[in-house]
Amino acid sequence: MNITRILLSGLLAALSLSIAACGSESEPEHRILNLEVSEGVINLSGEELRVTQGDTVTMSVASDEHGLFHLHGYDHKIPVGPGEAAEITFDATATGRFNFTFHPGEGEHSEGGEMIHGMLFESEMLENGQSFAFTITNDLAGTEIVYHNHMNHEQTGSIMASRTSGGSGDVSIEVQTDGAFSPPQVTASVGSSVVWTNAVDERQRIVSGHPPENPDEENEHEEGSGEEVGLGALEVHPR
Repeated sequence: MNITRILLSGLLAALSLSIAACGSESEPEHRILNLEVSEGVINLSGEELRVTQGDTVTMSVASDEHGLFHLHGYDHKIPVGPGEAAEITFDATATGRFNFTFHPGEGEHSEGGEMIHGMLFESEMLENGQSFAFTITNDLAGTEIVYHNHMNHEQTGSIMASRTSGGSGDVSIEVQTDGAFSPPQVTASVGSSVVWTNAVDERQRIVSGHPPENPDEENEHEEGSGEEVGLGALEVHPR
């Protein structure tokens, strides 16, 4: 009888440890990180820039000057400036250390409120079969995002960013002969990605904004003359 009780007690103890171990793994959280950029220096507002893989992350960025906030690795870019903070929301699927930078002045709008050349995204040169993706973030909801083909300025397109979150999924655009986009106009929901795929032998490059009227403006953009200020890094740890 004593042996039976001892065995039963041991089994219950092992079961309790197993249940505790299973319950110790934390569930994904929604982490909100408040960042303030002042005179090119980041103020973390007491936030620790560490999250866990699987978390939903919102980076709320306020700045005392106009510019472009860029989270590298995840490749999220948002224009920021004085006034209301801008937000990036994404799922932390990739682990590692991801730098974020500030590009002074690049987040400003041109006359008429149009987005300036390359403000939101710019692909690498795409060979035949290669793709480039851009994710629609919350701050873009309700806006029209224009873009063009750097290799042929006559080819332009637009994305209507829907306010509906989690719509019908990613949107595909094919780059065809002469750099034309098919389809040229699409609608994409917040959280979905627009994916361009080069279907021809000629290399293509996709850039947000209208084509520059002055060719020298594009040359300056290609040379990367814009200032980039390193602010810090977001750490995503394995779950």
